[in-house]
Amino acid sequence: MPKIPTFTSEARPTAQAASVVSNIKVNVNQSVGAALAPLGKAAEDYYIKQRDNNEKLKAKQKFYEMKAESDKIQKSQENNPDDLSAVNTYNQEFGQYRKQQLSQIENKRVRKKLELLLDSDQAENVYKIKSASFKASEDQNLSMYNTEQNTLAAEYSLTNDVKLKNLAKQKRIESAKEFENMNLMGKPWLDKEIQTINTDSAIFDADVAIANGNYNKAKEILLTAKNVDAEEMQKRIITIEKQKEEYDATSFGVQQILDKKNPLIGGAIKGTTDQKILNATDTFLFNKAAQAQLKDPNWSEEKTFALVDDVFAEVGLVSPRYQETMEAGFTAGSATTFDSPADVPEVLIQAVKAAEAADQLGRLNVYTTDEQETFFQNIIVSKQILGLNDYDAIKNAKNFQMNYDKALFTGASQARKRTITLIEGDSDFKKTKATNIGEVKMYANKLFNMYVASNIDPIIAKKRVISDLNKNLEVIDGYAYMKRNIDSFKSIGGLDQVKPMKEYIIKNQMTDEDPDEFYLRYIGGGAFDIRSRLDESTVYDKDNNPMIYYAKDLIAFKDERQTKVRKEKKERVQKLLDIKQENKKENAVDSDLLDIEGS
Repeated sequence: MPKIPTFTSEARPTAQAASVVSNIKVNVNQSVGAALAPLGKAAEDYYIKQRDNNEKLKAKQKFYEMKAESDKIQKSQENNPDDLSAVNTYNQEFGQYRKQQLSQIENKRVRKKLELLLDSDQAENVYKIKSASFKASEDQNLSMYNTEQNTLAAEYSLTNDVKLKNLAKQKRIESAKEFENMNLMGKPWLDKEIQTINTDSAIFDADVAIANGNYNKAKEILLTAKNVDAEEMQKRIITIEKQKEEYDATSFGVQQILDKKNPLIGGAIKGTTDQKILNATDTFLFNKAAQAQLKDPNWSEEKTFALVDDVFAEVGLVSPRYQETMEAGFTAGSATTFDSPADVPEVLIQAVKAAEAADQLGRLNVYTTDEQETFFQNIIVSKQILGLNDYDAIKNAKNFQMNYDKALFTGASQARKRTITLIEGDSDFKKTKATNIGEVKMYANKLFNMYVASNIDPIIAKKRVISDLNKNLEVIDGYAYMKRNIDSFKSIGGLDQVKPMKEYIIKNQMTDEDPDEFYLRYIGGGAFDIRSRLDESTVYDKDNNPMIYYAKDLIAFKDERQTKVRKEKKERVQKLLDIKQENKKENAVDSDLLDIEGS
């Protein structure tokens, strides 16, 4: 039978119960509840403090929410010049809003805290409203004063009666006195304002005299004016003297033309310019024609042109106004498409009338260039021979102008065809394998027409076109780039980056597309785009956005691409290092095995 092991305990028996050691020290004269009382009080204080903080936070949140509404009401009253009305309106509107918001708060302590915050903010709100009302009152008062001053100044300017002028000026002074008294501006302000009124009145009277060419009278008005700004008067007098010098010199030149002498020949007239003399003569003659028109109901545009042009023709000159009108009319007529008579600009109608009048006098070619003369002659012929109105005659002339340009190049059509054929089969272009040969041909056609239009022989033009293409085009990534646009690609590091940049964009912005089917080009205005080699339509990325980019976009792509390349390179290097490290470990294990086997 197995023997059961036994042991003998050497510990003493005890009657005490098991216990847990605590940091609580209980006074022998107190109970356990009395000892725990301070801990309960601390917990209660913490709870009350936390509750108070939460209620303050809720009150503040509601306060700022209501303050936003308060600001809106204040904003609505900022242009109210009556501060009592503005404050009452605010108190009424915000009071209702306040009452409504407070009634929705169930917690009495939060409501009380919110009321205290609103009450403390009330004084500042009232101050802001009164300040805004005061400013509004000032602005309104100033606006009314300025309106009154402008109205009385207009009354002064609209009459030649001296008594009425003095009455209007006196009203302006009384208005200034009233404004100063209402706003307590002070005597210095009033004195300055009265001086300004007197100065304005004198300057206006002087300007009227200047407009009538009476510079001596203008100067006398300024010199005899009282209670005015002396410095301002002196500046004005100097200006008048300069204007008088120019006026006298220009008038002398005008009189020369009227006397059938050309003032533009020989030495220049001091104090004026040739253009000012011509413009002044124009003004004088057109005013004379206007006066004649008032007396003659049968006065016509042809008579006005004859009156004006006859004077200029006598001295071998032309009217600058008529010349500018015909030039502006030709520009508008040759560069604009008209779908209805209402589309024809007024300047073109006036130019046609002037051209017709000039043609009757045999002076059309004097006022126009060859191209302008052809244009207006066609309009005149269409109206006179075909009986067309202005609108149809102008359209007919535009068509003729286009046909005329076409006819200009028709004689060189064979040379043009040979040029384009040469481009398509030329060895220099064959080896480049440029896929945008269509654009190249368009550019070549434009060059060819330009040379032929400059009266260059078509055979010579053909050679020049080929030479220009070789000089101006450079093929990169199978695309012929204009050399003037090459600098634009410096933003991505140069032309050698065009192909890799295109491939990066296609790979990241499109889905399963062959980069070789696309090219990157500069389209002007600092913009680039991706285009398909198959057609010229806009290319869209995987998010259906047009693939149009600016230099900053390409730079971002470049940085992104370089970062990715560096990251991939780093990963490859790390991978190699890991492989080498793994090989080292394997070699070390093999070495250990060899050592063991050897031992």
